[in-house]
This record gives sequence, structure tokens and C-alpha cells, in this order.
Amino acid sequence: MMMKNMFLIRLCVEVASLLSVLVFVIAVGAALASVDTTCGLNVLGSLDNTKVNRSRYALVYILSCTIGGAITGLAIGVIHYVLALIPIDPYQNYLIITGLALFLLLEIIHRTGLLPSGNFVVPSEWIYNSGYRSAALWGSILGLGFITLQAGVLFHAYLLLALFISPWWLSVLAGAVFGLVRASVYSFPFFRRVVYRMLDERIYNVTLLTAIRQAVTKLLILGAIVWMISYS
Repeated sequence: MMMKNMFLIRLCVEVASLLSVLVFVIAVGAALASVDTTCGLNVLGSLDNTKVNRSRYALVYILSCTIGGAITGLAIGVIHYVLALIPIDPYQNYLIITGLALFLLLEIIHRTGLLPSGNFVVPSEWIYNSGYRSAALWGSILGLGFITLQAGVLFHAYLLLALFISPWWLSVLAGAVFGLVRASVYSFPFFRRVVYRMLDERIYNVTLLTAIRQAVTKLLILGAIVWMISYS
């Protein structure tokens, strides 16, 4: 019993650590921001046009996207294991803060396209012939994250933070959360209605969806930097 209690205490401490909290917050932010992309809008179209049962289609998509995110998390965990062999612990927070500051600058000056990003765009026939097979394939691809287009810098910030998270299973869990949230935004009718409504409204030369994404991105990145500096 004592060993079990010690394990639970250690688990809670690891999950509640500063870096772990930031990883999960940024992962959720990146998943929500990803709807503001061509791929994201195509997913909305596929769910609206599918000829199969929509609930089952959404379930297959959500499960596949969650698995895809977990796979990316596992890959990041492996890279973290390799990085752990390099003596960078004393400089870890400085590296993260510098990276986040760079991302924030790129977001402010609207140069996020300089960051590496996947350029896979789902074929249009997937939208008009959406079935369970395409839901599984599409979900896996979008869950992986790095294969498709990403909006802004939050996904890159998530990858940066996850590279330094320990233990590895937290990275897998964060990836699964990214995939689950990303799929849920596209799959539930309420969220889809909200997204369509924000696409119809414009603020200056951008949609309300883009304006909100950009503002929230800056707040999240700036908040993460301030939080890390205050605990460094």
C-alpha cells in the first residue's frame, strides 16, 4: 500500500510540474488553432458531406486522430531520450524561453510561414467520398500533426516543449490529447457551427476565426515565457 501511495504521489508531481502543464496547455491550443487551415476546413466539409453514419464516421475519425497524436508523442519521447544523453539540463529553460520568444516574434510580424511545416493537402475527392476508411486515414494524418499544414506557431511551441518533458509517457499523453481535441473540434456539430459562424465574420482583412487564433496564440506564448522566467 505504501509503495502504491508513493507511486501515486510521484505521478501527481510529474503531471503537475511546470513544463508538463505548459505542454498540455499549448497542445490543446495548437489543436484548436489547427481548424484555421485548409485541412481543417476540408475536414468540416467531409463530415457534412459523408454518406455513411455521421456519428460512426466521427468516432472513427476521433479514435484515429487520437492514435496519430499519440504516435507523434511517442516519437518525441524517443528524441527526448536521446537529448537526455546530452548535458543540457542547466540550459534547458533558457533554450525553451529563447525558442518561445522566437515563435512569439514570428507570430507578431506575421512570418510564421518561415517555420517548417507539412504541406500535405487532403485530395478533394476525400471530401465528396467520405467513408470510414477515409475517416481513419484522414484522422491518423491530422493526428500526427507534422504532415499537414499548421496555423501559427502553437504546434511548433508544443513540439519544442514536449522535447524536454519527462517521462516519455507524458509526451505520449500530450500527443493523444492534441489528437483528441483536434478531432473533437471538427466532429461535434456545436463546434462546427461556431467555426462556420466565425468564418462569416471579419475583422479588417481577416476572419474572426483567424483574429481570435492570432490573439490567443500571442497570449499563450507570452504567458508561457513569463511563467517560465518567474520559475527559473
